[in-house]
Amino acid sequence: MMAEIAAFDGRTAKIVGPARSGKTEALLRRAAAAVAAGCAPEDILIETSTAEAARVARRRLVDALAAAGVQDVEDIAGRITVACAQQVCLAVLETPEARAATGRTPRVLAPFEYNFFLEDMKTLGTPARRLRSELGHIKKQWCALAPEDDWAVGEEKDALELAHRLLGATNAMLEDEVAYLCGRYLQSDAGAGARQRFSLVLADDFQNLSVAQQTCLCLLARDQLIVAGNPDETVRVATSFPAPEGFATFDTLRRNVTVFALNTAFGNPNVTAFCNAVVRAGNEEALAADQREGTIRDIATVKWNTPDEEFNGLTRYLFAVNAENPEAAQSDLCVVAPNKQWAHAFEQMLVRRGFMVSSLGFERLGGDPRDMNRARALVAYTSLNLLADPDDLFAWRAWVGFGNYLTYSDGWHFLMEWCDEHDAGILDALEAAVAARTAGEAEPFPRAERLAERYEAGRTMIAAHAGRRGHNLLAALGADKLRDFATLSATLAGDEDAPTLYAMIRETQFFPTHEANVRAVRVSSYEQLCGCGYRALYVTGCVDGFMPARDAFEVVSTDADRDRVREADRRTFAAGVAKATDALMFSTFSRAPLELAERTKMQVARVRMEDGERIATLRPTCFLEEAGAAAPITLGGQALLADAGID
Repeated sequence: MMAEIAAFDGRTAKIVGPARSGKTEALLRRAAAAVAAGCAPEDILIETSTAEAARVARRRLVDALAAAGVQDVEDIAGRITVACAQQVCLAVLETPEARAATGRTPRVLAPFEYNFFLEDMKTLGTPARRLRSELGHIKKQWCALAPEDDWAVGEEKDALELAHRLLGATNAMLEDEVAYLCGRYLQSDAGAGARQRFSLVLADDFQNLSVAQQTCLCLLARDQLIVAGNPDETVRVATSFPAPEGFATFDTLRRNVTVFALNTAFGNPNVTAFCNAVVRAGNEEALAADQREGTIRDIATVKWNTPDEEFNGLTRYLFAVNAENPEAAQSDLCVVAPNKQWAHAFEQMLVRRGFMVSSLGFERLGGDPRDMNRARALVAYTSLNLLADPDDLFAWRAWVGFGNYLTYSDGWHFLMEWCDEHDAGILDALEAAVAARTAGEAEPFPRAERLAERYEAGRTMIAAHAGRRGHNLLAALGADKLRDFATLSATLAGDEDAPTLYAMIRETQFFPTHEANVRAVRVSSYEQLCGCGYRALYVTGCVDGFMPARDAFEVVSTDADRDRVREADRRTFAAGVAKATDALMFSTFSRAPLELAERTKMQVARVRMEDGERIATLRPTCFLEEAGAAAPITLGGQALLADAGID
C-alpha cells in the first residue's frame, strides 16, 4: 500500500487508518517519490497540525528522500515547505497582494493580548457572559468560513463591527481570523494569483483542521491533493473548531477521490487495543484485549498516594530505567503533563535527577495584566515588542493598560472616539495627550492624562534600553529571572538585538518546538503529541478533572455541555497516548490537599480531615475504567519501584 501511495499520480486521494498505521509516512514517501520523478521541491507543501509535528516530519523527510534515491537530501528537504496550517495561511496573508486585498496586517494577538481586546469589547455594555458567547460564535463562524453578511445580525453584528474597529485601528488580527481571511482572499478574484501555489499538497491529520484551514489547503493545490487522517484522532490543536466531518466526507463530496485504507497499526498491540477501547467508551467488540502480552513496563497504571509521591517516585523510576541503557536516546522518552503546573514540577524533578529536559505545550505566557506583580512576564514581552517595533499599535494598547483593573479600557474607548473625530491615528492621540499633560492643559479626552503617563514611561523605557542586546537586555527588562524566559535565555548567543529576541519569544508563543537534543527527555502536553511518536510515554496526573477536564463533571452544566467536553477530551487522550510505540504508563494518585485540588481543578470525590488538614479524595481518570478488558494492569507505586530495584 505504501508503494501504491508513493506512486499515486491521480488528482485527489484520501488516506485513512488507525493511529500508528503509517499515514504520515505515506505522505512523506509520496513527497520523496514526486521529487525523484522531477517535481521541484518548492512546488511541494506538507501540512501538519503543529510546528513540532512539522519539525519531526522535516527530519523524517530526509530519510524518505534518501530511500527514494534523491541526492543532496538535506538541501532538497529544506526547499520543501513543511509547516502547520496556521503558518501556511499567515504566509499567504503576508504577501503585499493579500495585505492590499484584505486591508489587514497579519499581526496576530498573543493569548494574553486577547485579554486587552476583550476588555475593550466590554465597552459595548453587553454582559460579560453573553459577550464571550457572541465572540465564541463569531470565531466559530470564521472557522467555518461563513461569509459575515450571512450570519451577523443584532447584537452579534454590533460585536463584530466593534471587533473590526478595534483590530483595524491597531493593525491586529485574532488567531481564529487568520484562516478565514486567507480563505476569503484565496476564493476572491484578487487572490486568483495565489491559488494553486503548490503542485502537490499533502495534508496530515486533516481532521484537526477547521473548515477554513481545510479549504485553504485545497485551494493551494494545483495538480495533486492528498489528505490523511482519522476522525477518532481529532485533537483541538490546530484550531478551537476542528472539522473531522471535513475529512470523513472528503471522498463523498468530491468526484474521483482515490481512498487508501491502512488497516494495520504498527507498534505495541496492547496500546492500540487500549486506545481503540477508550474511543469506543468500553465497547469490547473486535478488541484483542484478551490476547495482551507484555511485562509490567509494557502498559500499566501506577497508583501513588499523593502528587508529591508521583513527582518523586516516577522520576526515580525514570532514572533507574535510563541507568539500564544510558546510551539510548532520551528524546524517545516523553512525560505527558495535564497542565502547566504538572509540567513544571516534573521538569524540575527530572533536572534534579540529572536529566536534560525539553518542555513543549506550556509556553504561552500567563499572568494578570491588571496586577503588576502578576504581569511581569507580560510586561517584559510587551517591552521587547516595543523595543523591536516602537510603532506596534497593539503593543502600545497593552502597555498603557497594565496595572489597571479595567486595563484602562474606558480611556482607550475615549481615545478611539478622539481618533475618529480628528481623523487621526492612535499614536497621534497619545502624543496629543502628552502635549496637553506637559502644557498643563485640559485633557483632550477623558483619562488622557493617565494614558499619557504610561505612554511617556514606555518612551523612556525604549530610550533607556535601545542599545542593549542579548542577556543584558533581558536582565534590564527583568526577564532573565522569569521562568517564562528561561528557555529563551538558555539558547542565546548573547549579541541578539531586540527584534531578534522578540521574534524568538514570539515564535515560542505561536509555533513552539522541542529543542533538537537527543539527550533531552521530553515533557509534553497531550495536544503537542500530535504528529510525533515516542518509544515510551509516561502519562502523569491521570485523575478526573485533569483528564477529562472538570467541566465534564460540573453539575451546573447541561448534559450536552458535559458530554461535549468529555468526548473532546476522550479523543485528545486516546490520540495522544497512541503515540507510544513500545511502552505506555499511566500515573495517578488517590488524594491531594484540598487547596491544591481546587486550585488546579481536580474533580474532588469527597473531603476528609487528616492531621488537621482538609484532604481531597480523587478518582483515576474515567477513561481507564471505560477501556474495559483492554485497560492496563494496575500496580502501586512501591511495586513499580521494587520492580526497578529501587528501595
